[in-house]
Amino acid sequence: MVVSEKHPSFEIFSSDTTAEILKACYQCSSCTSVCPLRRVSKFNPRKIIHNSLLDKPVSEDDLTACLTCGKCLEVCPQEIDFPEFIRLKRVEMGINEERYAHHNIFNLLQIFMTEMIDSGMKFNYEGETDPKSNIAYFPGCADLFDKFLDLEKTNFHQIGQSAINIMNKVGIKPNLLSLKCCGHDAYWTGDLNSFNKVRKYNEQMIKESGITTLVVSCAEGYYTFQKLYELEGVKIQHISQFIEEHLEAFGFKDDNSPLLAYHDPCRLGRFMKEYDAPRNVLKNTGATFKELSLNRQFTNCCGVSAWLRCDDQSRSVMLRKLEEATQAVGEQGTLVVACNKCFAHLNCVLEDKKPQHNYQIKVKEIGMIVDELSTKKSD
Repeated sequence: MVVSEKHPSFEIFSSDTTAEILKACYQCSSCTSVCPLRRVSKFNPRKIIHNSLLDKPVSEDDLTACLTCGKCLEVCPQEIDFPEFIRLKRVEMGINEERYAHHNIFNLLQIFMTEMIDSGMKFNYEGETDPKSNIAYFPGCADLFDKFLDLEKTNFHQIGQSAINIMNKVGIKPNLLSLKCCGHDAYWTGDLNSFNKVRKYNEQMIKESGITTLVVSCAEGYYTFQKLYELEGVKIQHISQFIEEHLEAFGFKDDNSPLLAYHDPCRLGRFMKEYDAPRNVLKNTGATFKELSLNRQFTNCCGVSAWLRCDDQSRSVMLRKLEEATQAVGEQGTLVVACNKCFAHLNCVLEDKKPQHNYQIKVKEIGMIVDELSTKKSD
């Protein structure tokens, strides 16, 4: 079973549909045994499935706590798609706005974008772009994080800037598309009305642009454009895949001083099965690469999904990730991520105003690392 495979019409599903997903479950509890949340809370996928099969309602607490990370599906002998079940229940039941993190600002921005009928997001990057290029770049919503997340040391704008630098270094002037948010969060929180609005706008803009390749930095955007959009003839690439195709152009130094570990984002790894491109990139930078103790399909989520429930439970998941990374590369090392959200959540807990930890490890996005370690200058 493909994790959270799309339904072509994005309809609201009945309770019979969600029950059908769970019918094959024989209550072995494999899902609960690997769930990242179960390590820090009483969240119990097996119990949720059991109650649902008995027609008992899913509590709002359980509905919003689930990270939809897909780790449960990796070990399920019956291939029960629990993330898809949770998503469909969110469509069916709705989510109270109090359950969203950061005073619901990102959910409201998402809805606001649907009302901006003729406008996508605008970006201001240095470097060369070309509106006629058939290769486009879209940074996702990262620049919005600079405006609404109170982080002093974290520069989200640099994600997009590094990508432009990288593409210029290999002789490409990308078409910097002015799209709306890809709609990932609306889709996964059950707001199909908002999702369909931004999807239709973006599909039209991409088709009218005439591009053949769309490069994105965000794992969630990569998954959404690839799996949930109809973009026939357009190749969707994550920035790590783009870099892998052009590795010889960057002129990395043979320098073993940087210590790098890599965190597999749920949407890039488990959802899209892309584990190798980021690793190939990092291993060719000249840095020393170390694996986390839990990696590839068995990695744990960064701790928050779709801006839901940024609370003590999610913080505990984040802190476990930082501890795991510190054990791999030490306090002077860097944990590399390949998703805007992972970059946001892990740096957010590192910059806690009243920290309950002493982690010194750095968290950087993969494009930033490549841009920093490459010796080639932009043309």
